[in-house]
Order: sequence, then structure tokens, then C-alpha cells
Amino acid sequence: MTTFGKVLIFLNMIAAGAFAYFGLQAYHGEKGKGNGRQAITAAGLRHVLLVDGLPLGDKAGDPTDVPNDPEAEIPFEVTMAGGFRTKTVGKKLLDSYFKAAPGDEKLGGGAVPNQLAEVKRVKAKVDADLAAAETPDAKLLLLAGWLLLQPEVYEERQAVQKLIAEKKVEDLERLLNDKFAAVLDAPKPLDPEVGTRLPEDERDAAKLTDRVKQVDASRAATLDDTERRNRLAHLLIHLSPDADWQKRVAVVVGLRKFAGAIISQAERFAVMAERIRLLVPIEQADYQAAERTQKFLAINRTTQANNQAELKAKAVEQEKRDADFAAQRATELKAIQERYARTKAQVDEMLVKQTAIEAALFEVQREVAITLDEVYRLEGVLEARERDLLGLPRPQPAPKAGN
Repeated sequence: MTTFGKVLIFLNMIAAGAFAYFGLQAYHGEKGKGNGRQAITAAGLRHVLLVDGLPLGDKAGDPTDVPNDPEAEIPFEVTMAGGFRTKTVGKKLLDSYFKAAPGDEKLGGGAVPNQLAEVKRVKAKVDADLAAAETPDAKLLLLAGWLLLQPEVYEERQAVQKLIAEKKVEDLERLLNDKFAAVLDAPKPLDPEVGTRLPEDERDAAKLTDRVKQVDASRAATLDDTERRNRLAHLLIHLSPDADWQKRVAVVVGLRKFAGAIISQAERFAVMAERIRLLVPIEQADYQAAERTQKFLAINRTTQANNQAELKAKAVEQEKRDADFAAQRATELKAIQERYARTKAQVDEMLVKQTAIEAALFEVQREVAITLDEVYRLEGVLEARERDLLGLPRPQPAPKAGN
């Protein structure tokens, strides 16, 4: 090889080194200044994420969590300026992105690779908190905090408040699970049959009820990715009003979706407030009418109660007098019974004596009868003797009757 060739090779090597140096300089930037292409791209990506949020994470193969390897590259498709789309992102960038917005103590956590991963993480924390609740009242308090700001219409808010007032924990938990399912489940296009009117000859009660259920079921599911993102932002934002949590949600869904969801819900609450304002005079009139009726009933029933109290007092007084009279009569009866018992004893004693006297008198009468019989016999004997001595005939016995 000639000397000129060797010089060319040397110059080519110097040029290659220079190109490598300037390429690395452009990629990494000057040390400590952060002006390299990588740093600029990362800053641009953070800006896009802050405005538009993380990827939705609904494609096959999208990760559900961030790996522990600090050098790991995570699938991460985001459209940048000029239509450029990122394919992956480093764990360090996600960690630094979420470092300023970890969330509150109850729902916060570490970095996530996409929005659906955040919803799944939050759902797991919600389920863990409900499982850890020691009493139904503690579970009710958790569910009320997560659901009170979720309703989008007045009737739904009334239904949630009614379930809370009636302490129907299972129904509240089912409602919250349905809201998470509406975001986590894939969109379902509207069934054309559900959107068509029933024929006139098929409009019976059963079929109308079935059609209403189909419409309600179609409303529960999202129709496309746009509605899914909107519902996801709405769900996460209104789980808690904590400032740290709101900051994390803004980082996850992006400021554009975050602001849109806040504005939409504020408008819904304004409609609810206006509806309540219009209902207040009507309900106030109904309340006053009911109050007057109840007041009238209360006065009448109070008067009746007072009358009944007076009657009861008189009855109690009469009962007391009757009791005193009965006690007096009982005392008199007892005295009479005692006198009767004494008199009866005396009479029994006298009857015993009378019986003895009557027996003695009977004996005397018997002896007198015997004596009289003896006297009559002796008189007959004496009369016969006198007749014999005087020679007089004895009297003829009287003829018997019938002779």
C-alpha cells in the first residue's frame, strides 16, 4: 500500500472517530446540561404524557405493571410531534414521571405503564381495603367515599344516597364493581336490535321490560375507546377528592382528559343543583301541607290523650275508693265471719246440751208413762176389789165395734 493510501485510511479513522464523538454528543448532550437528543426526547415525551396521558393499554401484549429491572424497556406507544411514535420507554423515565405524583395514602402507588394498569392497581387496592374492613359500617364508609361523587345524573345520585342510608353494602359494592368493569372490559358496539323500536303489535309489558333491560345493559358498557377513556378518567377522578390523588390522576389520564372530565362533571352537578332548586319549592309546599296535617293530627291526638289521661285519673281515683271500700267490706266480712264462727260454736255446744236434755226428758217421759200404766192397773185392781167387798157386780166390758 502506498503512503497516500495509508494517509487516507488514517484520515478516515479520524473522521469516523469524530462522527462517533459528535453522534454521542448529540444523543447524550453535554455533561450536566441535559441538552442531548435523548434528554430532549424524554422531556418531549413527558410533555406529551402530561397533556394526553399514558397509553390506554388495551392492545395485546401491553404490560400490566412496571418490571423491577431498572434497565428494562417497557412497551409504550405514544404519538409524538411530527407523527413519530415511541415503541418503548425506560423504567427510569416512568419512575421519574410518577415521582412527583405518587397519589394519596389510600389509593396511591408506584409507576404504571398505562391507564388500564392503573385502573387494575386501584381496583386491587379497593378490594383489599374492603376485605380489611372489620365491620359493615367501616365498609359502608369506604364505599360511600368512592361512590358519592360518581353519579352523572340526579336519579343515580339519589339511588346511591338511598343505598347508603339503608346501609345496603352489597348493592353498593356491586355498583362500584360495575363501574370498574365498564372501564376494564373491552368496548361493545351497540346492538342494532336494541336501538330499533318495537313493532306496535309486540309492545306488551314483558317485551318492553326486556328491552329496557337491554338498553340499560348497553349503557353500562363502553361503545368505543373514546368513551372508554372518558369513563376511565371520570372513575379515577371521582374516587377521592384528595389533592394528591387528583394530581396522580392528572398524570395518568393527561391534563386534557382530566380537565374535560372535571368540567363535564361540574356541568352535571350544576344541572343537578338547578333541578334541586326547582324541586325545593314544590317539596317545600308538600312538606308544609304535610306539616299542617301532622300538626292538626298532633293537636287532636294530644287533646284525646289529655282527655284519656283525665278519664284515667278519675278511673284510678274511683278504683282507689272502690279498693278502700272493698277493704272495709272485707274487714267487716271478716268480723262477721268471726262472730258467725263463734255463734256457730256456741249453737253447736247448745245443740249438744239440748240433745242430752232431750234424751233425759225422753227417759223421764218413758218412766212417767210406765208409772201411769202401773197407776191405771192398780186403779183397776182397787176398783175390782172394792166391788168385791161391796158385792157389786163388775162392769161388763164394752162390746167391740162391729158386734
